Amino acid sequence: MRLRLFKLGVLLMLAGAQPSLAETPEEKGLRIAIEAETLDAGFRDYVVEGSMTLESQGAHQANREFTLSSLEVVDDGDKRLIVISHPPDVRGTVSLTYTHGLEPDDQWLYLPALRRTKRLSSRDKTGSFIGSEFTFEDLGSYELKKYTYKWLRDEEIDGHDCYVREDTPAYAYSGYARLVSWVDKENLRSRKIVYYDLQDRPLKELRFYDFQQYAGRHWRPDRVVMSNLQNGNVSTIEWTNYRFGTGISERDFAPTRLERVSR
Repeated sequence: MRLRLFKLGVLLMLAGAQPSLAETPEEKGLRIAIEAETLDAGFRDYVVEGSMTLESQGAHQANREFTLSSLEVVDDGDKRLIVISHPPDVRGTVSLTYTHGLEPDDQWLYLPALRRTKRLSSRDKTGSFIGSEFTFEDLGSYELKKYTYKWLRDEEIDGHDCYVREDTPAYAYSGYARLVSWVDKENLRSRKIVYYDLQDRPLKELRFYDFQQYAGRHWRPDRVVMSNLQNGNVSTIEWTNYRFGTGISERDFAPTRLERVSR
């Protein structure tokens, strides 16, 4: 994240342009993305508890409990660690992601039943994470350089006036042809994202609800809902107990520590 010099240069370039009517859709889309990322810069780290409910089309339900830790990295993508605590059959599973820009993300998965850490291939990111509608590709942080941008239109959603922006993956091996995002104009928070599969068909929809502000500037949702538009399955995450500035450091995100973290 925090590609500060790059973002500053682009913002200065855009600021020197004529009013917004002179912007191309691509310039406007990029400006919106830069402004949103800049607003959230500087959180350093946070830890949050997640409770996930999985609902299949046949009304079957399953639950997952986990802790997510995120570390901000200057001039690169954030690091994210997810530790599963429930149910017993997946308890102790650990996912570690080093998000990058155009380079493939580095990802590891610790499997307690095998007592081994598996490094995921850059081509193997479209699989389901613990049976949910979230894939391993979805686990990384949203990084500016990963996409090219285009403003499509303005539209209201859930009473919020939003920019609608098309984000096209610029990195290799994405499972998505493009994403269409609804970003509110008030605080530049994502309200909805539609993911398109490689045949450019709507695949999934992610909705964000009940935002709270932390440390006076960082907005986080209390609930997110990922709906599969092709099979009807739904994965809902309720987030609780956000803690910012916990003091976690790079050593807490070392791949060699995943077995210890699992316990």
